[in-house]
Amino acid sequence: MPIVRHTRRLLLACLALLVAGVAPAQHTLTGELPKPAGLAGPQLVVVYGATGRTGRLVLQELQRRSDLAVRAVARDPAGVGGLQPLAQWVEGDVTQPATLAATLRGAAYVICTIGATDRSGPNSPEFVDYGGVRNLVDAAREAGVAQFVLVSSMGVESGGGVVGWVLNLLSGDALEWKLKGEDHLRQSGVPYTIVRPGGLTDKPGGATGIRFQQGDQGMGSITRADVAAVVVAAVGEPAALGRTFEIRADDELAPGAWRQSFPSLKADPRPKP
Repeated sequence: MPIVRHTRRLLLACLALLVAGVAPAQHTLTGELPKPAGLAGPQLVVVYGATGRTGRLVLQELQRRSDLAVRAVARDPAGVGGLQPLAQWVEGDVTQPATLAATLRGAAYVICTIGATDRSGPNSPEFVDYGGVRNLVDAAREAGVAQFVLVSSMGVESGGGVVGWVLNLLSGDALEWKLKGEDHLRQSGVPYTIVRPGGLTDKPGGATGIRFQQGDQGMGSITRADVAAVVVAAVGEPAALGRTFEIRADDELAPGAWRQSFPSLKADPRPKP
């Protein structure tokens, strides 16, 4: 009988270890996340804003990453699956928090390229660039993701000068709401990377160098394809964690040299409690 009891305790202990090993990683009280569980096979990255012009290019760029499995989120995935057949398309809406938990099941990483489409109303910057980001960050925290990569915008802190003033006027204060979304992410405890591109163009990528800078000084432009390349390269990059940085095209830099720029980035100051 003692042998039976000992065997039973051993089996229960093994079962407990097994369950602990497959449970999704959760945030600790310190606000830090453990690394992904390291299960065999590619880690899952979930892309929000996947049907947008930048989001579609992110999906294309992700095809280069054999270490990542891709899930793309859309409000109506039935009509957009042809955009990227290699991605798993699921239904979700960042303005509807109840729809997000299922989209994040099993996720190690999040890429967020969402952006408002209207000046006012439910698709305005207030409800998308801030409210949507806030909802998604909160859901990612519950899911225990290892990194949240947010595409924001150059000029959110500096105001962007005359260009930023016009943009805010026409867009419903998009830059201001984007900064609020950034701040929520920085204060959430979720490991993050915030990429602030300059003015977006639809030219082919890879034609110029890309300058990384911090402090939100000056303005510039960059192709959506180059933004997608930087964003995808940041996924799983330790030197990108806890960093906020701007990117813009620079003819004086060699194309591709930007891939060595992550280690030069300074970590963001710790958010005040």
